[in-house]
Amino acid sequence: MPRLPGMALWAWDRPESLPSGFMVSIPAEVLAAYPAGLPFTLADILAAAAIAPNQFQAVSLFGTEWQQVSVYGAYLNCPVPLPTLDGCREISILLSDGMSVVAAPGESVGDAVMEPALASGASAPKPGRMFERIESAWRASVQIERQLAGARQKLSAMLASLGKLDRDLGPDERVAADREDRDAWRDARRWMRDLAAKCHRELKSYDIGTTSAAGHRNWIEQVFKEVIEPRVPNNDMDRYHREFETYRRDMVNLQKSMNAALQGAQQNGTQRAQRILATISAKVRQRRARNREPLGGMNMDSSCRRKR
Repeated sequence: MPRLPGMALWAWDRPESLPSGFMVSIPAEVLAAYPAGLPFTLADILAAAAIAPNQFQAVSLFGTEWQQVSVYGAYLNCPVPLPTLDGCREISILLSDGMSVVAAPGESVGDAVMEPALASGASAPKPGRMFERIESAWRASVQIERQLAGARQKLSAMLASLGKLDRDLGPDERVAADREDRDAWRDARRWMRDLAAKCHRELKSYDIGTTSAAGHRNWIEQVFKEVIEPRVPNNDMDRYHREFETYRRDMVNLQKSMNAALQGAQQNGTQRAQRILATISAKVRQRRARNREPLGGMNMDSSCRRKR
């Protein structure tokens, strides 16, 4: 990077998962060297990769939803945020000649669909361009699938943690805890049960929902292998494009809901429960210390002293 001599990132030009884009991965040693925040901006990355401003169409930071240039352009010179909790270190940049990112009717900017920018009165996309658009949607879906598999593992582990924490207070904890602590623990257990139910619903959506093998996924993959990848002419290309884009949006929505369930379970479930248990454990230790008396330079529990 011209502004940061010696700063090096890994980069791939038009990888298989993003045939119309550019992907950057931040090495682990760079993250370790800057734990408080990264020193470079997306503008630095574009300059280092010699990407012209008119080539930059959209960006996805660390697996998050796509943001089009008209939205993210104002943040080009802001430091790139640290990766999210899912461990993804990749920045995906959509590049295209004569392409732009436009939102479909009723669709938010974050869930933008990659479509050619057609001037007024322009003709519909050529068959070759339609194949590329469908393939791009499929490649993006496959990339999200990998992230969803990791999110599922984290949700399963979180569900187990919530079940383990949802317990009655032990005898020592009940004695040492005051009324406020016991009320806080009852509220925490209610939160954990509700959050566990949400995690379970997201796992079920992943396992047997539309984006699973039990849903629409096998048909989508079959169409890609039999029609899109070999470029077989077909009169249903418009329908296929809608199906693939709908599938991609469903994947994005599932990813957002799974990440939201995981984050909520961490903040309002395990972390909250651990704070309350830590407070009660400190009171247990204090109570035990008060019940111990010095004897010959040693502290011994009064119940263990020999009577004389």
